[in-house]
Amino acid sequence: MTRSTASLRSQLDEGLGRLGGQAAQLDNTSRERLVAYLLLLEKWNRVHNLTAVRKLDEMIGRHLLDSLVLLPHLSPPRAQPTSKDPLTFDLLDIGSGGGLPILPLAIACPDLHCLSVESNNKKVTFQRQAVLELGLSGVEIRHARVESVTAKSHRVVSRAFSAPVDFLSVAAPLCAPGAAVIVMLGRSDALPDRLPAPFLCESLASVDVPFSEGERHVAICRFDGVLAPRR
Repeated sequence: MTRSTASLRSQLDEGLGRLGGQAAQLDNTSRERLVAYLLLLEKWNRVHNLTAVRKLDEMIGRHLLDSLVLLPHLSPPRAQPTSKDPLTFDLLDIGSGGGLPILPLAIACPDLHCLSVESNNKKVTFQRQAVLELGLSGVEIRHARVESVTAKSHRVVSRAFSAPVDFLSVAAPLCAPGAAVIVMLGRSDALPDRLPAPFLCESLASVDVPFSEGERHVAICRFDGVLAPRR
């Protein structure tokens, strides 16, 4: 372990401890993979411009910990199927870019069946390389526009949408019955008081992301209905 890598690991360990819960309990293998993912992201970013965050120490908070703050929301939703459907995922990330938040979450929860949807070819190529190097066998990377995806998921997330209502509209056709759509917000008032049907706001909470500035909130919007298939 180089001095730079040791410093990142130390900062990550501190951040995970401050997050507490499942994040603080991550084993050494998961922590090493998180650092390895960050180093790979930083390396590719020099050429391919995957993220506007350039410094590794800033990536710890703004990328890794901001993703891992979602861990408490990955518990099974109320409407799990009785049998495992290979076309229904545990977690689906829309417009995942450089693999955030889905790859850090997949590292932390290796038993999850994950689908990452991204339309940008260079970002898809990076994610596939990351999945290969990190041994993330439970993650599928799909090069597609989200409108063409017919898979379903029990949890849908994205960091790429600025408007929550737009995100819910795009996420709705991807929701399995009873799915939870995880909406990552800055200010809490970005989420309207009345959500578009068939969504209900189950919770809205402030979260503290170590080494990051500004407000951060997470809303859980329950898919409480059935949509007609897309044509």
